[in-house]
Amino acid sequence: MLQHIQGYPVYGLHDDQTIQQFLDVMSRAEYGALMADGHLGYVMPIGGVAAYKNKVSPVGVGFDIGCGNLAVRLDMTTRELNSEQLLDRIEKNLSFGIGQTNPDAPKDHPLFDSDDWKAYGPESRIADLKKLAREQLGTIGSGNHYVDIFSDEEERIWIGVHFGSRGLGHKTATGFINLSQDRPWDVRAVEKEVLLDLDSDLGERYYRVMRLSGTYAKAGREWVCNHVAELAGAHIQERVHNHHNYAWKEDHDLPKHQNGKSGTLMVVRKGATPAFPGQKSFVGGSMGDPSVILEGVDSEESRAALYSTIHGAGRVMSRRKAAGKFRGRGKKRKQIKPGAVTPEMMKEWLKKKGVKLRGGGLDESPHVYRRLTDVLNYHQNTINILHWLKPIGVVMAGPDVYDPFRD
Repeated sequence: MLQHIQGYPVYGLHDDQTIQQFLDVMSRAEYGALMADGHLGYVMPIGGVAAYKNKVSPVGVGFDIGCGNLAVRLDMTTRELNSEQLLDRIEKNLSFGIGQTNPDAPKDHPLFDSDDWKAYGPESRIADLKKLAREQLGTIGSGNHYVDIFSDEEERIWIGVHFGSRGLGHKTATGFINLSQDRPWDVRAVEKEVLLDLDSDLGERYYRVMRLSGTYAKAGREWVCNHVAELAGAHIQERVHNHHNYAWKEDHDLPKHQNGKSGTLMVVRKGATPAFPGQKSFVGGSMGDPSVILEGVDSEESRAALYSTIHGAGRVMSRRKAAGKFRGRGKKRKQIKPGAVTPEMMKEWLKKKGVKLRGGGLDESPHVYRRLTDVLNYHQNTINILHWLKPIGVVMAGPDVYDPFRD
């Protein structure tokens, strides 16, 4: 179902809160759209797309700057894969969870020599940010961040990963959201939208460090996929990459009901994926459902959606409702109120699908997500599905890990 609300394309079905949050963002934007996997977010809904004239919204981009997906196809088939062994190696050799470091990450990556580090300014303690970034490059985090093993319709093996810029992105977002409100760099951010003019000093600086955080996030995903290929004893044959928490300078012709405006816009996608004609993207479902490799197509509907599509299946249940209420963290974490999803429910779902799980919490069970096929159907006039990826195994942080960097 595609409907237009106040002239803006809205895909799928959404609750009133999500629609109102989207319309609030649109009151300050030139134009926008809402994807079928959308749900309530902080200030801007997840799945929201908002275009501005020479302005950028740090709170729209969000705290996990450059969060996105990378899928790589290996020169390996299901007949050659020892899935249990590879899952064990991934769990042992990669870093999942909050505050983790990666001793094997390349400390001399070219991104650490970028002039864009200077754009942070004196408030940020650049040396500390660089140290943190070097230590966390290639760490995966928690929440809905993962490393997955898939097979496609030809039984070829794919590795898919989902995570962002870790502590670097979180501190960058916090700092610039604070500066936009004339608050100190390192206090807890108040989440309200302040649009930064790209011609201003603060706007220009934010745009530069946002791109740096995006480069960092991609470098981390590349490192993880390269390392998993080595652990599998295979080589990478194809890469499909995309950010979905980011802002891009793009040229668009807006629909006639927007007075036919055209030109360069700053397009913020918060939990939405660019889908220009021929552009490939990897979109993941839940741990117990298929994922896809898709590409954008050219159509009137695509243009009206600012060439955007979903970034995942989309939550339909909050983390607390799914997993229940807990007290404490780590080994001291205890459930004090049960949730809607039980361990038995999650295990039964995965058993029927033949999916092997390492880590993962009840708040990431397939029960808390829409079905990916359903949300894809809403966007069928704007994308082509190139490959269906069947999950074989999933590795995530354990259920006792809290992670403030998840999107």
